[in-house]
Amino acid sequence: MYIRHWAWRTQKRNCTWWFLEEWSLGNFEDIDVYKGRMRRQHDMLLGSHLERSVYTKVYSYTHLINGFAIHLTSDEALDILQNAEGVRAIYEDVKMKKLTTHTPDFLGLPTGVWPKLGGPTASGAGVVIGMIDTGINPFHPSFLAQASNGGGRGIVVKSGKFKGKCVTGDRFPGTACNNKIVGAQYFARAATAAGEFNASRDYASPFDSDGHGRLVT
Repeated sequence: MYIRHWAWRTQKRNCTWWFLEEWSLGNFEDIDVYKGRMRRQHDMLLGSHLERSVYTKVYSYTHLINGFAIHLTSDEALDILQNAEGVRAIYEDVKMKKLTTHTPDFLGLPTGVWPKLGGPTASGAGVVIGMIDTGINPFHPSFLAQASNGGGRGIVVKSGKFKGKCVTGDRFPGTACNNKIVGAQYFARAATAAGEFNASRDYASPFDSDGHGRLVT
């Protein structure tokens, strides 16, 4: 599973995360009904406190946390919402810089824990790992589908056990997901809302534009 996330902060425009009080799941038999109710509650909270012209809702969070991300154009709107009933915490989205492209060597993995666990050819089979990074290049030889007998590369076969999404887009076709890349999503709404998304440099897809995500993976 691969998740590409954008996080930005600018001087004139702010994207913030809002965490709300949790609701009990015990009264809801259908998780989709529960998630839909949370999204509507987010919209109701925003609509009851702010004029529509001063904010854009970027995301609603309905799985691990109850919250949303919004792009604000007014400091006054921020003050109003932070005093609203049910708001537990507020965090400003920040632009993160990549610190290294040599993580395995930095952590001492090639000569440390990897050999003890059997090395790259004998350990980790069947494990689904979730990554959050700058993207992924599905055309790299490391991510070609493996044959069903486990030997060498073969046809593209997506695992039927994993139910994640495979979001297509620029340089990321539907065939990019297979039995190695079992899911991929990208999250660029905050960067777009802040005016930081550069179509000449960035991809509207999970595709990696600079190689950092591929190397880390």
